[in-house]
Amino acid sequence: MSENAVERPPLPALTRALVGPPGKVLLPLVAVVGLIVLNYTSVPGGGSFTLLLAGLALFVGTAVVWVARFAVGLLRSDGRPGLRRHWVRWTAAPLMGVIVTALVLTGAPFNARFALSEPGLEQFARTVAADTGAVRREEQWVGLFPLTSIERVPGGARFLVSDTGFIDRSADGCPRSPRCWCSPSS
Repeated sequence: MSENAVERPPLPALTRALVGPPGKVLLPLVAVVGLIVLNYTSVPGGGSFTLLLAGLALFVGTAVVWVARFAVGLLRSDGRPGLRRHWVRWTAAPLMGVIVTALVLTGAPFNARFALSEPGLEQFARTVAADTGAVRREEQWVGLFPLTSIERVPGGARFLVSDTGFIDRSADGCPRSPRCWCSPSS
């Protein structure tokens, strides 16, 4: 070691944590928030309001922590090298946010869930419309949707997706409601 080199004292634990890149806790929490949002938007009318509130609280918490850590890393001269060195970990959270936002804005979560469930929903609607007596009319899962209020209607079947919507808990007409499906009885 040269005589001019000055050894820096170790950083306090809190400062080390604030200067360090997101990792084992923050990035999985951001992923959980993304999954909650994707699940919420994958059902017609929105999913569970309680789950959405939990996701919103997690989002606010992770955003505050990420922004604070990033600001500390930018403002401290000993933090900037870590920003450059761990740029992938620093960009992961905002990138996840952009991807989730793009998926929600394009309707991809609902379209994917519906596409995977459509054959089962169609078959179930035909069975209800035919009213063979073998159809369970209580709540049940068909495809990836939990259904309730299952009934025959002229020319098809009507069923609602359980635990969706915030204010309007029931639909009054099949074509007007985004939470029910009708199928011609053929």
